[in-house]
Amino acid sequence: MNHPNSITSRLFKMTKVEKLQNHFGGNVNYMDLDYIHDPIPKMPQWNFFNDGDIDVTKSNRFSYVPAHTHSFIEFNYMYSGSCTQYINDVKTILHQHDLLVMDKDVVQRIDYTNENDILVNILVKTDSPYEAIFDSIPQSTNEITQLLYNGTRVNSLHNNFMLFNLSSSEVALNLINALIGIGISQSTHRKDSLRFIFSSLLLELPDLTTAKSINLADSSSDDLLPVLKYIEENFATTSLNEVSEIFKYNTNYLGNKIKTNTGKTFNELIERRRLSAAQNLMLKTNLNLSQISETVGYQNSSSLFRLFKKYLQTTPSEYKRRVHPKVPDSILKQINS
Repeated sequence: MNHPNSITSRLFKMTKVEKLQNHFGGNVNYMDLDYIHDPIPKMPQWNFFNDGDIDVTKSNRFSYVPAHTHSFIEFNYMYSGSCTQYINDVKTILHQHDLLVMDKDVVQRIDYTNENDILVNILVKTDSPYEAIFDSIPQSTNEITQLLYNGTRVNSLHNNFMLFNLSSSEVALNLINALIGIGISQSTHRKDSLRFIFSSLLLELPDLTTAKSINLADSSSDDLLPVLKYIEENFATTSLNEVSEIFKYNTNYLGNKIKTNTGKTFNELIERRRLSAAQNLMLKTNLNLSQISETVGYQNSSSLFRLFKKYLQTTPSEYKRRVHPKVPDSILKQINS
């Protein structure tokens, strides 16, 4: 039996949000995100990083996590159980001891998690210079430190992710357990300890890589970055012809350039963005299918039907019936009670 103050006991202890989600079977919007005006929201720094550039939190169980991006780099460590995530709409199943690292602009959503599925989030603030955060590690050490360095840069693509399995490394497991233990504690030297242990962990990760999608090209002189930002922000209304005209590109040239740099065609980028937005609107709002279709850029629900069939092998109506119900806003005040 675990000691009540052990890491395992503390992680398995129900939070207020978990109690609500377990009771209502739905997702609690405790950050009060406006999904109608921003269907794929960027998770704010909120009350993270009150004590340094690294923070450790637990992902709340008994619900799904709607599609979102980040304003920080996020490490997801599967402490116990498993979960299914979609990273840029690529299905990824995390098992115990898997570690997923995501850059800021990655679109992430997570399927329903149960009591035994403990996912720990290690968050890294990126609005400080890399050298100020990890002054003991050169940015050229390996791909993971390069990803972190890339995350602190304004003029760079931020759609990178890497997956590691720590099972075969006793050192890595000890380091991440120590990181979690310090992270959820109120240690006097918490800030310095987190930086030291985290920096040590980074050096152990390269040999444990199981999957990755990395684009660390210097895009400060590349006009594609503002193009992709424009597409992300205007996915419901824009077209390749419009984007080409705005950014002064030949249409065929821009289409090829997008495919080369992202691995997806312009239409695939738009479709996947619309799909994530439509799913969130179904999960987090009371909009009907016609309203959702219009919000994500379709003139009628038949186009939304084809989109769901293509990527999810189901219909919008079937998907909406399947998903867990929305938690009533009236009970959100219980979180802070």
